[in-house]
Amino acid sequence: MKKLLKWIFICGVLGVALLGAGLITLKVMYPPQKLKAMAVSYAKDNFHREIAFDKVSFNLIGVTLTDFALSEAETFAQGTFIKADKLQVKVALLPLLQKKVEIRTVSLDGLAVNVIKQKDGSFNFDSLLAAPTAQQDAPADDSASTDEALGLDLTAGQININNCAFSYKDLQTGMSAAVNKLNLKIRDFDLKKIFSLKIQFTTAYQEGDLSASVPVTVDTAVNLANLDLPQAYVNIKAITAQYKNMRFLLKGQVKNFAAPEVDLTGTLSGLNQRTFADFLPDLPEFSLPEITVKVNAAADLDKSTADIRQLKLAVLNSGFTASGTAGWGAANPVYQVKGNLALHLGEIVQMTSSVADFKPEGEITGSFTATDKKDGKDVSGSVVLKNVSALYDVFTLKTLNGTIKITSLDDISCPVLTGLFNGEKFTSSFSYKNIKDVLNLGLNLDLSKLTLDKFPAADEEQAGEQPSAQTQAAPAAQDGSQMLMNIKANVKIGAIKVPYFTAEGFNINADLTRVSAAMDKANGQVDFTLQPGAITDLDSLVKDTKIVKILLLPITLVNKVGKALNVEIFPAENAAKKGQITFSSAEGKYTFVNGVMNVDKTSLVSKLTNVNGSGTVDFPKNDINMKVSATVLTSQTPIVMKITGTLDNPKGKLDVLNTVGSLVGGILNYKTPGKMVSGTASTAGNVATGAVKTTGKVAQSGVDTVKSTLKGIGGLFKKSKNAGAESTPAK
Repeated sequence: MKKLLKWIFICGVLGVALLGAGLITLKVMYPPQKLKAMAVSYAKDNFHREIAFDKVSFNLIGVTLTDFALSEAETFAQGTFIKADKLQVKVALLPLLQKKVEIRTVSLDGLAVNVIKQKDGSFNFDSLLAAPTAQQDAPADDSASTDEALGLDLTAGQININNCAFSYKDLQTGMSAAVNKLNLKIRDFDLKKIFSLKIQFTTAYQEGDLSASVPVTVDTAVNLANLDLPQAYVNIKAITAQYKNMRFLLKGQVKNFAAPEVDLTGTLSGLNQRTFADFLPDLPEFSLPEITVKVNAAADLDKSTADIRQLKLAVLNSGFTASGTAGWGAANPVYQVKGNLALHLGEIVQMTSSVADFKPEGEITGSFTATDKKDGKDVSGSVVLKNVSALYDVFTLKTLNGTIKITSLDDISCPVLTGLFNGEKFTSSFSYKNIKDVLNLGLNLDLSKLTLDKFPAADEEQAGEQPSAQTQAAPAAQDGSQMLMNIKANVKIGAIKVPYFTAEGFNINADLTRVSAAMDKANGQVDFTLQPGAITDLDSLVKDTKIVKILLLPITLVNKVGKALNVEIFPAENAAKKGQITFSSAEGKYTFVNGVMNVDKTSLVSKLTNVNGSGTVDFPKNDINMKVSATVLTSQTPIVMKITGTLDNPKGKLDVLNTVGSLVGGILNYKTPGKMVSGTASTAGNVATGAVKTTGKVAQSGVDTVKSTLKGIGGLFKKSKNAGAESTPAK
């Protein structure tokens, strides 16, 4: 035994001596200056870049490299691609005799890597990837057999990477991102066993004036399975990220590094409008409860595809689930996904106070299928509304029930939708189709009664004076981006009671194409009817509701021109009803041709005045050319007006010939004794003081009546101090 120990001691001494001698020989043959010169030459010849370092040293326990740097492109004058303050590797000597590489510590300090995407789309490391290496020149089989023959075990007690940084800059977009303050710690590294991996870093993003910084921590356990990739896996104990008040936590497992399979669960908390204040400053106030995301998927890296077994997002009792496939190998991503949606509207109030006033209730459920076809708009499925209720301004919707069918994002319809609108029953259907950027809208509505105490509040940008039709059309004409719509609508409403207006019934049918806000390209037809009712304030009615302004445009124009001419078109029944128009019926029929509205028929029958009109409203030119007759029923006296000018500034004048002709015709055909023109004179502001009051036999005073009437009408041509209308007789 003593002899054996002696020989072991002698062999050990000899081994150490040989290693020492070998190390001395290496130092003599390859001093630091020579090693530095060899490294510089190799980098220049193979990578066409400059390399620099302060010194390299090695001894019995390891190698140390300090102040290492690799240039951008060919020289450091163009910048630094990679640099490191210090790299140190310490190994155990005796395990090498057993073909084991036992690394005690690996330390890397101050590593910095700068990646740049050039304006031509290339990267600053492309030349490195293309550079020849000895490994590339050697046969792969020989390399593999060599590794197998060596059978080396690689272990490391500690691997520390401290204060490192990676930056990325896209010169095409101006976007930049970085990973700073990266610290990595590995304990008990072993190719065959599980080991601990912890990482800390801070991400930084900047594009224009927007910037964000997010600290991230990673705590995992890794098993490389001796580089048997299908057997390798990583257990994610926790990956956390925080931005302002938002915190993200991810747990789970990734296995099979050859074809990764993920089973992950993430939670997102503290998400509110302050989170996005730097990017979206106009977001309303909201605060979401914890969001849970689960992902179970498998990827085929060779085929660049993924099988999404389950994707689930949940917030309280609401959320959606999905499954399908996705691929990223082509120029554009491909996918085919099926999913289900469940949304409890009452829970939204818990997420944001901005919807509290809407008081949403009910459930929305649905299913869908989505593919990458049709520019990402190939989504089909259905959405079911169940007892949905909500408030909006002056509108109350309750117990909405129906199914919305989605053929694609450009084709959405609802065959039947029922519910209560402001407490009254309604039945409706609607459709939406986008065909070559032209919206095709359809609406059918049957509402038993409409009651409003006030009209909805105007949008902030619409508050104050409304722009003219010509002004409205200008922006669209400049950029040529008007949104065009084709509209088919059939609306039937029973009793109506809204501000300034009541009616026992209202029907409207519209079939229009190429409709825009400016109405300058519209084609088609609109007709409507009104049952008995009253307009208490015409000016306020058409001012507050845009659609009413279009429907009652001829009535509005004749009323406006009448006021300018001091002609009271709609006299009051009594003092209490001054300014009120009480009608037994009203109807209109308008035909649109390339933005020109032809007033085929418009009429309003009131207790005191009948109004009939025809003509055109040219929206492209903002031009009016209409003829309106207003007949005061108390005297059967018609007044004929010609209306020209613009929508904002209509001008009117009496059509003398037609007015007189109507008067004469009325006189000659008048068979009942009574007033003939006194009512006309009165409604014209009593300007016709010489108007004849005829009684008895018309035939005896016909000529005198005509003369007196002409004299009275002549008074109407006297320009009023406040009138903006023309006062010259029409020829």
